[in-house]
Amino acid sequence: MLEPLLDTPAGVLAFRAVGKLEAADYENVLTPAIESAVAEQGKIRIVLELGSEFEGYTAGAAWEDLKLWTPHLTKWERCAVVTDHRWITDAVRVFRVVMPGNVKVFPTGERDAALAWAAA
Repeated sequence: MLEPLLDTPAGVLAFRAVGKLEAADYENVLTPAIESAVAEQGKIRIVLELGSEFEGYTAGAAWEDLKLWTPHLTKWERCAVVTDHRWITDAVRVFRVVMPGNVKVFPTGERDAALAWAAA
């Protein structure tokens, strides 16, 4: 499940993943938020927190994640990933080359720094 984070800087989307992410999390939460950000601001700045309560992705969620990036390739400005999961950090390092915009990983205790970076 994706939970929106409150008290974020203006223009920054922020979510915390709890349990397993499913396709419905993308279809009902993340994709509409991104569509709204593009319509209102013309750009995407996002923080995704994948902490100790995050248990992974279903196959459907993994597919939705791949589809999420392409419709607005030029609109992605900043994506901060807050996590201590080694496999996520490694995946971001590998795929950063093809990911649009600036992407940065922050340790779990540095959510505020990630939000500030995304807003800058």
